[in-house]
Amino acid sequence: MGKIRFLFFALLMVSCRIPSGSNPLDPSSPVNLGMLMLGGDSVVQMEFSSNRVQPGGVLYVSTNHDFTTKADGLRLPISNSGMNPISQVIPRSKYLYEIRMSPSVTTGKFTLNLKDYYLNESLLVNPESFEFEIDSNPPLLQLKTGNSIDISELQTGFLDVEANEEIVWEGNISQVSLSGNAKNTLVVSDIIVSQKNIRLLFAGNPNANGGILTISFNGVKDKASNTQGTIAVPVKVFAFKSGPNMNIARRSCVGMELNDGRKMVLGGRAKSGVLINGNGTLSSTEYYNSVTKEFAFAPDMIYRRQEFAIVKLLDGRFLVSGGFGGKVGNPSNGSLNSTEIFDPITNTWTEGPFLTTPRQLHKMTVLPNGDVLVVGGLSPFSPFQSVSMVELIHVTSDPYSMTVETIGDLVDSRGKQSQVVSVIAGKVIITGGERSDVTGPNPSDYYARSIDSIEIYDISSKTLSTSSAKVIRRFNHFTHALSNGEVLILGGISSRFDDNQPILRAQIYNPMTDTIRDHKNLLFGREWGSSFMFPYGKDQIIIAGGLEYRTVNGSTFDSILDTESWSESDHRFYLTGRSLNARWEGCEIQYSSTGGGMILGGRIGSILANTEEYSFE
Repeated sequence: MGKIRFLFFALLMVSCRIPSGSNPLDPSSPVNLGMLMLGGDSVVQMEFSSNRVQPGGVLYVSTNHDFTTKADGLRLPISNSGMNPISQVIPRSKYLYEIRMSPSVTTGKFTLNLKDYYLNESLLVNPESFEFEIDSNPPLLQLKTGNSIDISELQTGFLDVEANEEIVWEGNISQVSLSGNAKNTLVVSDIIVSQKNIRLLFAGNPNANGGILTISFNGVKDKASNTQGTIAVPVKVFAFKSGPNMNIARRSCVGMELNDGRKMVLGGRAKSGVLINGNGTLSSTEYYNSVTKEFAFAPDMIYRRQEFAIVKLLDGRFLVSGGFGGKVGNPSNGSLNSTEIFDPITNTWTEGPFLTTPRQLHKMTVLPNGDVLVVGGLSPFSPFQSVSMVELIHVTSDPYSMTVETIGDLVDSRGKQSQVVSVIAGKVIITGGERSDVTGPNPSDYYARSIDSIEIYDISSKTLSTSSAKVIRRFNHFTHALSNGEVLILGGISSRFDDNQPILRAQIYNPMTDTIRDHKNLLFGREWGSSFMFPYGKDQIIIAGGLEYRTVNGSTFDSILDTESWSESDHRFYLTGRSLNARWEGCEIQYSSTGGGMILGGRIGSILANTEEYSFE
């Protein structure tokens, strides 16, 4: 049986790598015969069975050169270590050799220096060197998406588990078990095994609240027969679940997670009929305690704000700017040019510098040096005017010493745009938005339209330029910086008038080449800030909530329960779970510390106080 297994292995190793009729390891092949006619084996070809072997294990090498005629046989010098892991080289034929390792060498990486060793025999060796590792560890298994999934991936039927090396496993259902609070009635119904992948097919239902699912595999080995018996793969299963109510129902708010793990919701518009500080626009902020699952009031902002912008600075402080509202104590509302900074250590707000121009529905971006770029926005009252001026806030540890620098004007003034920094390209990418130009003195005297231009802020030169690429006309959309420096652009709508249509087509912009290409379609065209994105696995982005305009004339719309995800590795959109409320114009807090997040407030008819978490806890 041992000889049969050995012959099968040798045949497989040779036949899988070399095309028929040109095998240099076959003495009768045309390649080898040609070498013999030239008077010798001028090039010695070597093929190794693996680059990883267990202590005391075996490697095989096949070659086109007969080393059995040489007194020393096949010599394999170790060049980078005083310790030689090879205990014996045994010829199994003229062209196949078994390399046995010493069981006393239990770990290490080694290099065979084949080139220099055979120069004195006028032999050229291919490859010139070979690296292998003594590996006493079992194969590692990991969920394809990292360590996290959406609950719908269990509900729809299968998961892929990847190995870091080739595995040897029978794949019997009895060799897999499920446990954890996300299991519920979930069972494994079938298994498909390939060289480095295990696909598990499921039946039954997971816990609707998600949680932890532990998948245990028994008897998985690598090609060197290493195993640790049972390999446990813990998986975070994310799902939407009802959260506590905020103390104040609000829309057009913002949310942020502090570096210390606290969550905070800020500002917005109160429920109809509710007046705080003499107005429905809020200065109120609230902390969310994810342990006690409760909201508690936090320090009020200095200004009441809705439709404002917020960023977290590099040192963990919050910077807010603009919006619609007024200073606490002044009951009137208007467009704001003020900024203020929240210090999480002292739990206090301090006024920062004033922007040159008031703006709301604008965007801010933190640059790699810590400064903040402020772009776009709209004036608050009809006739609406979009803002072209771009400003740079120079951030310091003392808010009173911060200054604002005017950078220049956009070619297309805009609000409701999307922007993101591409660190690789050293640029801020500003896409789409709504341009509104005043045409007369009356409230209805303005012309609003979506725009297709992309404008670029170069971080090093502090200059603005216009891209030659064009985005599909859209506003209230999203952008996401990809790991390769490109930018994914998705969602939004085309108009506020009868020709309004949701934008299903996503696009990818490359700031290095200044080119754009169409990508896959979203399952739902959606807009407004309740929709949000964050990674829940290795590279997924989840998109939830918002509005989709469904009629030909764009006059009616539906809020959306269904969520969808986009995978950077698979480059596709796919349906995931459903949120608990079809809300829009709310806000979200992304949990960077644990993954997941919370959707807060917004409206479904009236303004909401309720929240929902998307988490595994």
